[in-house]
Amino acid sequence: MDKDQIAKIIRKRLNLGDQDWSIIEKNPKFQQLFQNAIEAAKYRLVAEVIESKGCHSGHVVGQKLIFDSSGNLLTKENPDRVCAFLMPNLTVLINAFFENLMNGRNPNEVMFSTTGCFDTGPSCGGWGHVVVRMSAELKA
Repeated sequence: MDKDQIAKIIRKRLNLGDQDWSIIEKNPKFQQLFQNAIEAAKYRLVAEVIESKGCHSGHVVGQKLIFDSSGNLLTKENPDRVCAFLMPNLTVLINAFFENLMNGRNPNEVMFSTTGCFDTGPSCGGWGHVVVRMSAELKA
């Protein structure tokens, strides 16, 4: 697959008209994205639970949340329940990994790849707390 084929797939997915697409197509940063997306598609982003205490959604140590390289939660590869209070902080990490992938860099060069949910735990007035570590893995 080449960058023109990737661009066609992205255009179809975005469902943009000619005027909007021409703005994207002429932008050099998106030309770079189209080129790097080919390599990026070989990865998936994995957030592994490394600590869990009192999680109302049932997240446990070792559990993995799987996203494609564009940040889409792959629902068929994930637990039935994914806590919404974990997602905002994961979004920040997903963006950092996505930026590396789209710029042709090693996606795992994210310096701070660990985050947690918003819940502060019982000692601070909450229920519990979950911590995850994100990494980019080559698809099997």
